[in-house]
Amino acid sequence: MAERQLIQQINMNGRACTLVIEKGCITEVGAPDLIPEARDSVWNAHGLLLLPAFRDAHVHLDKAFPSDRWISRTPVSSLFEQFKLEKELLAGCKDRRKELAVKTLEAMLASGTTEARVHVDIDPDIGLSHLELMLQLKEEYASRMTIELVAFPQQGLLRSQSTPYIREALRMGADLMGGVDPAGVDRHIELSLETMFELATEFDKRVDLHLHDPGHLAVYTIEKMLDYSAEAGMKGKVTVSHAYGLGEVDSGLVAELGSRMAGEAMDLATSVPFDTAMPPVPLLAASGVKISLATDHTGLDAWTPYGHPDILRRGRLLAEKYIWNDDLRMASVFQWMSRGSLELKAGDAADFVLVKALNAPHALAALPRRQLVIREGIPVAGSLWQGNSGFAAWRNIPERSEWADEYDR
Repeated sequence: MAERQLIQQINMNGRACTLVIEKGCITEVGAPDLIPEARDSVWNAHGLLLLPAFRDAHVHLDKAFPSDRWISRTPVSSLFEQFKLEKELLAGCKDRRKELAVKTLEAMLASGTTEARVHVDIDPDIGLSHLELMLQLKEEYASRMTIELVAFPQQGLLRSQSTPYIREALRMGADLMGGVDPAGVDRHIELSLETMFELATEFDKRVDLHLHDPGHLAVYTIEKMLDYSAEAGMKGKVTVSHAYGLGEVDSGLVAELGSRMAGEAMDLATSVPFDTAMPPVPLLAASGVKISLATDHTGLDAWTPYGHPDILRRGRLLAEKYIWNDDLRMASVFQWMSRGSLELKAGDAADFVLVKALNAPHALAALPRRQLVIREGIPVAGSLWQGNSGFAAWRNIPERSEWADEYDR
């Protein structure tokens, strides 16, 4: 078996080069016509553009509806009615939960996502059944995708009396402690956050909170989260997801809060919602807050029929929302949907996506098909992937797609 994989004629941020990959890492970035050694396996990318592999910072795999039948939604007037509706609509999908989750994971991989933070519903009604499935899928997909699991009390940690179930979930192997609206759902900000951080500390877990509460209530909740994070010594281990309310208050207040968040290394995940306010990403980023993009909804579900598994689409939506039409700001979006860079160097993990595009801004605008998705130097998805695993995945991969239309419209 070849010891090295060479990928020639890659377009990396505007320059042609050859990547040399060994043991899952980039060991050399050489000339586009780098002469291989006898031991090398070689594949020619013929100018395909390299993008960093994508990370989905917030997604649900246990909420998907089947695509082969339409499940009608009815209007609701409150979040609690939505919780009830979701329970009712998902009941009919119970026997297909693994099938639907696998379909979602494959769609995410085909879109270039090789890392995902998955929130898993837990409450007294469903117990730990969803988590048991997600732990199984995490293991099954370990060679293709890095999956983090959040123990998520969708119905409210206090409201649904889910604390003992969450404690067991963390004991079973959930990676993060989740929560939702300490004020709007649990009706007790202090006790809800105190319970969350106590459990996180007890099991040495990180925290990721769904925050839908509006305006100044959201600001106050984040301020309390910062206090608890500092008291627990959890700097860099706390995420706030959504935080719609930050899009409803004065920009000066957001900038001040953003500075505190940056000081405690509290990051923010946003799915770039179009049906509600959203946190001002440019302002928070300028304040030093780490921003991560997320799909949240990957297709049809009880919350929206407009979900999609492609995180690159979310990046384009962000650029469209802020009218970022210039190359610099369009290219900047990639930092929020990946851990990697538009330019890999020796020593970097060989995690990247190859597409037919001229440059990163073009890829953001055109949403080209992901030709190959590479994780640790091995193809794991993409339109050119032949389904093989391990180093054998490089065998028989055609050098260019024969499809006439390279772009998703």
